[in-house]
Amino acid sequence: MNVFIIRYLYIILTISSLCTSCSWESDYKAAAKRSLQPNTDLILVPYPFNIFDKHSRESITLSHYTQEEIKNILQEYDLSWEELKDSWKWNEKEQSFEKEVNYTSHYTQYSYDTNIPVWIYGPKWFYNGSYSDKIHQQHLASILSKVLDFSFSNLLDVQFLSKIFKTNPEKPKLIITIVVDQGGQQLYSAHPNSFPFLKDLKSKSVYFKNGKVGHLEAHTAVGHAAIGTGAYPSQTQAFSNEIYSWSKGKIDVHQVYQGVGDSINLNELKAASLADEWDIYLNNEPVVISQCYAARASIGMAGHGKDFLSKSGQTSDMDFVYWENTKDLKWDTYSNAYLIPEAVKRFNLYDFYKEKEKTTTSSFKVKDRLEFLQKIHFFQASEYQVLLDGESIRTAIQKEILEKKKHLDGDTDLVYVTLKATDAVGHLSGWESEEARKILSATDKEIEKIFSFLKENYGEDFILVITADHGAAPMPEVSNASFLSHDQFFDELSGLLPKEVRTEKSIVQWVTHSHLSLNRDVMKEYSITEEQVIEKLENLQVGGKPFFRRIWKRSDL
Repeated sequence: MNVFIIRYLYIILTISSLCTSCSWESDYKAAAKRSLQPNTDLILVPYPFNIFDKHSRESITLSHYTQEEIKNILQEYDLSWEELKDSWKWNEKEQSFEKEVNYTSHYTQYSYDTNIPVWIYGPKWFYNGSYSDKIHQQHLASILSKVLDFSFSNLLDVQFLSKIFKTNPEKPKLIITIVVDQGGQQLYSAHPNSFPFLKDLKSKSVYFKNGKVGHLEAHTAVGHAAIGTGAYPSQTQAFSNEIYSWSKGKIDVHQVYQGVGDSINLNELKAASLADEWDIYLNNEPVVISQCYAARASIGMAGHGKDFLSKSGQTSDMDFVYWENTKDLKWDTYSNAYLIPEAVKRFNLYDFYKEKEKTTTSSFKVKDRLEFLQKIHFFQASEYQVLLDGESIRTAIQKEILEKKKHLDGDTDLVYVTLKATDAVGHLSGWESEEARKILSATDKEIEKIFSFLKENYGEDFILVITADHGAAPMPEVSNASFLSHDQFFDELSGLLPKEVRTEKSIVQWVTHSHLSLNRDVMKEYSITEEQVIEKLENLQVGGKPFFRRIWKRSDL
């Protein structure tokens, strides 16, 4: 009898293990299928925690961790203190552990990259509650269009969410979407006591605890385009932050929406945004504001601005879409398509830092403007960036909507803002770190300020959406994962070519972090098959361990 029970339990555990494996693979394939580009040949799937990205930074960051954070890290990665003691140091003054870290990323379909929270505050239109439904970022535009009683071209079926809607024909005066960049569930789980306002807001909102990035890649450009357009990358064709190719013996990097020179190529965003079509629907009367220090985020949320209007026979525009110019240290825009609020033009990053220096408890310190320019990424990862983001968006709403009485015209205005310091600090120090905890706390306070500002000026006549564009992987130094650079990737695949042509030719047409497009002409010229490429990648090792878990062909999806 005991033998039978043991065998039975073994079978159950085996089936459970297989189902778990199937589950991750099924979700991954579904996301890949929603993201395929016309010339995507292979999908690259790394082992969990492994990072395939551009070069790691030249300099390292000294990150700090409290004893509680160390405890969480040990449990999360099944490590023992004995395994860490040689590489982690105790800082007596800070009462924290120190660890030198380099760089982390996000792009996979693993939970640390894809599990995101969603708050929707609007008690006049929604029933508050915590919901376990799995929703994607793409569903948000459809939820909002239902409130607006407006059907746009990328409408998704949200019937499964009918329980959240109240019957109210009244339209909100404002819908504002706040994206906490890299603010996936992993960040909140790592620092459970650092977001009291958002924690309290759960009970006053529709709160989706199972929000998920439903596409590859879990990147800024892709996530923001998903939120703005309600469409998947197979439709938007905004499918990565950057695309890598080989030219004249070196890697070329194309940034999303990058045009010639300093221009912006909005044709790379193939789908219309909710703001694009809402603008047309109401004869360009709504005010649209989209702010983030990275252009790829503010563009993805707002859409095409004047470019979309001109194709529809209209030329006027009230879309304020802007981002930081880190050379001129100011908010900037692309004037062929967008405007920048006059009142926001006054903000200068260095001057703002100097103005707040005496009242802000931040470790970021510089002696002059030159050093500020050299350390701009550390500014963007500091509390100063959080304060700048909040003050800038409130100023834009005040000057462009409230003081111009646009909130009284009966047309719902759309505002998007990304609080991106959480992403910057996550890349620099790791989201498990004390540095990240401080930025999460500052971000929570800034969201509370924005909320109070909205309550004061709109009462309950607004909807507030809060979510994330993606999560992130732990630092490789913490998770003991492997890091593969694009240089190494191109070098590895060049081994399939004769030595004399490796610097001039590549079998890679382009690659991102998950998508690979093959140069069929080169492969044909040197009799290289797709199966050989797959075998090469499956055997690719970093630090003595295989890097990729799966290599899928289109037919596998």
